[in-house]
Amino acid sequence: MKTPILAFALAALVNAGAAAATTQAEVNETLRNTPAIYNGLFTAALIKHVTDTCPAVSPPGRITRVNYFLGLYNQARRLGYSRAQIEGFVEDKAEQARMRGIVESHLRRAGVDPKNEAAVCAYARAEIAGGTALGRQLRER
Repeated sequence: MKTPILAFALAALVNAGAAAATTQAEVNETLRNTPAIYNGLFTAALIKHVTDTCPAVSPPGRITRVNYFLGLYNQARRLGYSRAQIEGFVEDKAEQARMRGIVESHLRRAGVDPKNEAAVCAYARAEIAGGTALGRQLRER
């Protein structure tokens, strides 16, 4: 009975050590290619763009946002990354620019000019009315 517990603890230490020795570029690559994390960040970035562009729409409440980001953070921690490595990824200017580009491309594919307030507001209202995953996160003011 003690052997599986010891093996699990040893595996956790080895994985944590491997993550600690990883460069920030490798951390960024892994987190960027982890769908649960990157899709979660995309959703958050899309919500931020919509609510920043359209003053008639508000984001989820503070507690909801904190819980959401804590879930993403915990997923990254389970991959063995430290707080500093995760923050390095989130705060990386190139990653932020890349995500803004993805959000803007997503909106353009939906027929929305990402810089046009009226178009973004119409998109947000349609998402809210449709009860989509995004729409359920937004509220009209």
